[in-house]
Amino acid sequence: MRGYQREMTSVQTLLGSTRPPSDGENAGSAGRRRVSWIRSHLLRRAWGSRAHSWDHHVQSSAAFGAVLDTVLTRSEPQRTDRVVDLGAGTGYVTLALAPRVDGVVAADLAKPMVDTLAEKAASSSVGNVHPVVADLSHLELPEASVDLVVSNYALHHLTDDEKVALVSRVSRWLRPGGRLVVADMMFGRGSSQRDRVIIRDKLLSLARMGPGGLWRITKNLWRFGVRRGTEMPASPEFWLGALSASGFEEVSFDPVIAEAGVITGQVVGSA
Repeated sequence: MRGYQREMTSVQTLLGSTRPPSDGENAGSAGRRRVSWIRSHLLRRAWGSRAHSWDHHVQSSAAFGAVLDTVLTRSEPQRTDRVVDLGAGTGYVTLALAPRVDGVVAADLAKPMVDTLAEKAASSSVGNVHPVVADLSHLELPEASVDLVVSNYALHHLTDDEKVALVSRVSRWLRPGGRLVVADMMFGRGSSQRDRVIIRDKLLSLARMGPGGLWRITKNLWRFGVRRGTEMPASPEFWLGALSASGFEEVSFDPVIAEAGVITGQVVGSA
């Protein structure tokens, strides 16, 4: 394990830049980077203040428990696996996987989340977790360096282009036989029956909250329509296509509960 920790410490030098765009960039590139930087800044601030409440929420939620069970089943963790958890938060998935694998790099954008994860790992005497603060839209790892990459309710904060780019990078990080398991809110804009049921149920739930809920409906419908804000869920069909286009095999989708779903794929080759 010591060798693994030394090797994966190099992830700190591979995280990519999270600086604002420079004057030397072309207008299109600078504009995209500026939007990405602003969104990351907003997410960092928002989630940095929610570490304790989020940890309590996921630990006490039956729905998140069902998602975790599916992630663990689809991950097929092995004792020799080197794992990366993308958007690890306070360690809900990381700490469930750690006793079953060689080690876990737990990456999250918000330092308070990462600090809470580190404290929980230490208090539980879990010594094979390596927490890092990282922006997932820029994260890089050595090729063929890990066996399993997981993510739980984090990637809907990336744009569709960033999702596709991340999936492509993950395909290079994984060794032959390696697995990618993504759990997230997964629905589109109403083109499928499943989409329509999810959207209807969300609207009804918010409407029952009264004026505050109606305001959230208006705000979220605008964001959903123009794809602005910090939540940009994609449909199962999008994820299936993204993994297949990056060379993953045995790609599958498991609906879990409400909008929650799990996408799984394996890189070419045998373990």
